[in-house]
Amino acid sequence: MERGARLLAVRPRTELEMRQRLGAAGIEPLDVEAAIERLLELNLLDDPAFSRQWVDERSRRKGLAGDALVRELTAKGVDRAVAEETVAEAGLDEVARATELAASWIRRVARHPLPIQAQRLQQMLDRKGYGWDVTEEAVKAVLPPEGWD
Repeated sequence: MERGARLLAVRPRTELEMRQRLGAAGIEPLDVEAAIERLLELNLLDDPAFSRQWVDERSRRKGLAGDALVRELTAKGVDRAVAEETVAEAGLDEVARATELAASWIRRVARHPLPIQAQRLQQMLDRKGYGWDVTEEAVKAVLPPEGWD
């Protein structure tokens, strides 16, 4: 319990993360399970709450798309249905966020011809997890209309 409390003092964790960290610390499996049960009883481990905080922070700070956030949460041990529900509840406007990101990156690609600018911006947005339709709409919103037809 003490080790788990110290880990949670640093940052919130998922149930899977806590199991892994306590197991890696050499704590006996029965003691790990007892600690996990107690942390769950005290609501100190709460995967849905962790998901809400994760989505809010990562979408705002990193500009990640919903699909990327779901992948990150499932990698941390959050049930896929919980992750998808959390992202849906967050109501992320991916087109608006992608457009903001593309506008902030425009200076990085401005020295290139328009088709290369579009390609680079789309690649940057793709790495953030945005889909093709979203990246295309965002890039068209920030680049001049010449050359799109």
